[in-house]
Amino acid sequence: MPEQRPVAGSSEAKDLELIYRYFDGRKHDFEAVASAVAARALRGAGNSYLEGWLTRRSGDGGADFVGRLDLGSGLAGTSLVVLGQAKCVKPETLVTAEQIARVVARLRRGWIGVYVTTGAYSVPAQTEMVEDQYPIVLINGLDLVHELRSMARDDHGGDLTACVEHILSGRETAITNRRPEEILLE
Repeated sequence: MPEQRPVAGSSEAKDLELIYRYFDGRKHDFEAVASAVAARALRGAGNSYLEGWLTRRSGDGGADFVGRLDLGSGLAGTSLVVLGQAKCVKPETLVTAEQIARVVARLRRGWIGVYVTTGAYSVPAQTEMVEDQYPIVLINGLDLVHELRSMARDDHGGDLTACVEHILSGRETAITNRRPEEILLE
């Protein structure tokens, strides 16, 4: 898993530890950051992405955030529901195949998943994702740090904490218990 984790003692490792400590005990707040990072990662591939909402803490059915990925345009276009899972865990923690499969089990036709973690993905989890052709994007701790650091550089003078606080301040009212497919109506 070295390619999923920052080099020990590096600035990226310090950033990841800062993010983990910031959200340890505030896991629901991490969902807002995971949603913003997923949006940036999906848009970075040249796609149009609409951030939707965060789900309520209880009864979210395994989904932490909802978004919409728009591909193409006009009659040559389609929109996909994006169901997101956020897991703030110790950076040395491995996400298992079972954890990813729980998210995939919630997906319907025309939906994709995004799993954002401060940890890394186990080899069996990655293997199962590829072999079973899961429609899910995996964002590990190192990718998370790269996206957040880029956001901080672009909009907050490089201040990672200011970037995180800005994300959190804008997400207070975006928590709802709407059905994920309602994002297609927006």
